[in-house]
Amino acid sequence: MSNILELNLADLQKAIRDKNLSAKEITEAYLQAIEQNSQSNCFISITEEKAIQMAEESDKRIERGEALALDGIPIGVKDLFCTSGVRTTAGSNMLSNFVPQYESTVTEQLWRDGAIMLGKCNMDEFAMGSANTTSYFGSVENPWTTRAKFEKKLVPGGSSGGSAAAVSGGLAVAATGSDTGGSIRQPASFCGIVGMKPTYGRCSRWGMVAFASSLDQAGPLTRTVQDAAILLKSMAGYDPKDSTSANVSVPNFELALNGDIRGLRVGVPREYKREGTPPEIENLWQRGRYP
Repeated sequence: MSNILELNLADLQKAIRDKNLSAKEITEAYLQAIEQNSQSNCFISITEEKAIQMAEESDKRIERGEALALDGIPIGVKDLFCTSGVRTTAGSNMLSNFVPQYESTVTEQLWRDGAIMLGKCNMDEFAMGSANTTSYFGSVENPWTTRAKFEKKLVPGGSSGGSAAAVSGGLAVAATGSDTGGSIRQPASFCGIVGMKPTYGRCSRWGMVAFASSLDQAGPLTRTVQDAAILLKSMAGYDPKDSTSANVSVPNFELALNGDIRGLRVGVPREYKREGTPPEIENLWQRGRYP
């Protein structure tokens, strides 16, 4: 069996089905990794006891042959999703002692499907930032700082920087984020993972601390496109508590992953190429051009 932390979400699901790993084993491995990498500051709150309890409940269901879609999958939760009984700060001192008595719809659906909460991920204060440097709880370090041996500390992007850095750095197999004007997509790009802003209304906003409610949308941060499809299926769905929620059925997004992007042409605005671009980025830009 490969290192647990190197397995993608889909890989973990298979290992659990094949009885090669237990939910508790997986969860303990991630909790240990979080403890050993505290300098990354990816988490504002770590819910160790709750995570172990949820993992044990997953193992019991699996043993009974009643496994849920995400049983045994430990995830991070961006700290603007309200979590019942667990502090929710939105990265601000103003909410540093706020403990909701209700659950956001997105997290409620994830727990319904057996996902395990490792903790609440750091973020720009009230989601207003793009570098994860405005959090009251300190800045987040991009794992590529040490991975690529950069002398300067790299930012993970924002505002879902803690979520992206945790997934990229092996501190969570997946995480939730929210995106108003790039807050999932940009940190996913900075950290070398997959991030998706779903269509507005696909995921409920109920229980999310709002930045701009007419633009905010919850979405997944994962290591692969397949993992994003799996997580999104649990996050998405109609919610009568959210007036902007789309009352449409949720498809099996994995079934759509059968295309081929070879030959696909993508137009890139010239303005995306800026003066002062580092040579290594310029080279990658040129390599990505359609021949």
